[in-house]
Amino acid sequence: MQTRSGGLTLDYIARTFVREPEYIAASREEGERRRAGMQISPYEGHLLQWIIRISGATNILEIGTFMGTSALWMAGGLPEHGTITSLEFVADHAALAKTHVAASPYASRIEIVAGDAHAWIAQTATTPQWDLVFVDAEKIGYANYLEAVLPRMNKRGWVIGDNSLLFGALSGEQPEAASKMAIDSMRRFNETLADSTRFESVLLPTPEGLTVARLR
Repeated sequence: MQTRSGGLTLDYIARTFVREPEYIAASREEGERRRAGMQISPYEGHLLQWIIRISGATNILEIGTFMGTSALWMAGGLPEHGTITSLEFVADHAALAKTHVAASPYASRIEIVAGDAHAWIAQTATTPQWDLVFVDAEKIGYANYLEAVLPRMNKRGWVIGDNSLLFGALSGEQPEAASKMAIDSMRRFNETLADSTRFESVLLPTPEGLTVARLR
């Protein structure tokens, strides 16, 4: 989710480097009509796709779908045999995301699953299966999502979390921007991934923060 403007600098970057395909723009427009600010920006989508491409990931789990915008961006960075499983709690949102995916070139690579992500992950085998996990869901759940997916990550797997600056709440810039539960969860999420004995990681200063980590 992207909610704050990146200013003139990111506007310039987006104009120069980002070309959002029409099928992604359609999902974005739908999302903006329904709930403005709930999706990654085109700049962040381009950045996410670039990370997917250089990671070499072929089996991706996305936690938090909304209109499918970020899944569509990521699919553009996958190799031909790559797949994305994208989890969405709100059934109406999942149905709309399926429509956008079906209208894209990646209908065979993206599976949208409606339901509770915590329960869905808990029901999967505790064996390595995902090359990359992208988290962009309810903020109070980030730490629990991370704990659940780590045993299910392939060797040298990647974890990416959006909104990891928590709208300025973690830095104290906007201390009232998030609940105490969300702040505690996001702090645990970032501090776990910042452990250099377990991960190679960085928090990229996008407008909302993007934590990127790879298992050692």
